[in-house]
Amino acid sequence: MAKGRLPQVLTDDQLAALLRQVNVRTKTGLRNKAMLKVMAYGGLRVSEVVALSTKDVRRDGGRIVLEIRDGKGGKDRTVPLPDHAAETLEAWLAKREELGIGNGHVFCTVSTGTSVHPVATSAGLAAGEVTETALTPGGPIAARYAQTLVPRLGERADLEQRVTPHVLRHTAATRLLRETGNLRVVQDFLGHASVSTTQVYTHVLADEVAAGVDAVADVEADDDGADEADTLAAQVLAALPAEVREALARQLAGGDG
Repeated sequence: MAKGRLPQVLTDDQLAALLRQVNVRTKTGLRNKAMLKVMAYGGLRVSEVVALSTKDVRRDGGRIVLEIRDGKGGKDRTVPLPDHAAETLEAWLAKREELGIGNGHVFCTVSTGTSVHPVATSAGLAAGEVTETALTPGGPIAARYAQTLVPRLGERADLEQRVTPHVLRHTAATRLLRETGNLRVVQDFLGHASVSTTQVYTHVLADEVAAGVDAVADVEADDDGADEADTLAAQVLAALPAEVREALARQLAGGDG
């Protein structure tokens, strides 16, 4: 992420619209829905998603957790999934077993048969020459597949912003910070080496609050209305996590935090 650039996140409505684009009645649809939920609710990087193995999915205290091994910077971490995301993942794992796919990559290929495509040469695609590749279920999907899938679904959902796997990660982090108000929890959740990296999400929430305060109508001479607006703004600010209030105060004071 470029310095000084805030992460892009989806609203709850936008995330719901994105997820609704996947047809879970198909084999790849159920797989893709589970993959999207793991990114959007588990905050996994796309590289961590495609590397996830069946041995990394386990039950702990009645819930599904993911063991992320050798993440960015060589860090391991454990990511709990909310029940609804876990249910989708378990449904895909059950379908995966029905397809006769053994242990291995969670989000794997499902196609059988042969893939035929033109031969690439230094001069371009060779006319009339093709290569055939045997398709075997259970192989790893490429990160590029997810990086292409997510924006395509975003366009189908008529979302104005371009959606990427990392936008889903940012969305998961922002929603968790909004719920917990705890930067250290979000840091561990994302696998950040330093909490200073996680600090950017407080600015996202501070911007949301500033936008909300700016949207309060100017009632001018209507003193009762002005008092009501001031009370509403005070209540919104009071409900924020301490880190977000501090970040907002720094922004209003002109500091860079």
